[in-house]
Amino acid sequence: MEVVPQVHWLKAGYANVYLCVEEAGLTLVDSGPPKRADAILEYVTGLGREASEIRTILITHADWDHAGSMAALQARTGATIVAAPPTAEYLRRGRAPKHMPWPLSFVVDLIGRYEPAPEAALTTAPAGTVLPVLGELHVLATPGHTSDHHSFYSPARGVLFAGDALGTRSGKVSIAPDFITANRTAARRSARWLLRLSPELFACGHGPPLAASSASELDRLQEELGQS
Repeated sequence: MEVVPQVHWLKAGYANVYLCVEEAGLTLVDSGPPKRADAILEYVTGLGREASEIRTILITHADWDHAGSMAALQARTGATIVAAPPTAEYLRRGRAPKHMPWPLSFVVDLIGRYEPAPEAALTTAPAGTVLPVLGELHVLATPGHTSDHHSFYSPARGVLFAGDALGTRSGKVSIAPDFITANRTAARRSARWLLRLSPELFACGHGPPLAASSASELDRLQEELGQS
């Protein structure tokens, strides 16, 4: 569904995928877990657009539920896969960085592998890069949940694609639980920075997109993070 003009939310199983719809082409933010390519492309054709119009697939971080359908989508669209350099290293191997307790990490390593990104289709965009999407889409380093995590922010549209640096749970903005967070201190630092951007829409990896909470609610979360 379209959540703000030109930005669509696709529920891809456990995780979210976002589609930026512009005349010049389409951009996906994350790809969902494996085997979601068909559903995503059906949504695109339902908008009256062609799969080949997907020009770019942006990846926030290399977890399987965000990059799992990346290679399948690229094969069917010819899109360029864009990720920050540390994420690209994991995408080349089809593996996620370690960020969970040992028992859970062992299980994820067994079942959470995904098809690697084709080297010829992979392009890196370091933090500070501005991409020609939604006016300007800024690449932001937001480590913590994983060491490679990056977010994407469009100041012109007020849309923050936060990946797992933030989530929306029970109608509120929150951060990932500590037990799936690689670096608790870095995660809170990244969250505080993103909140200071005061986006109009939080488009996170989990939970429905959420219009900006009241200033008092964001101040409350800032204070809570500052004390953690």
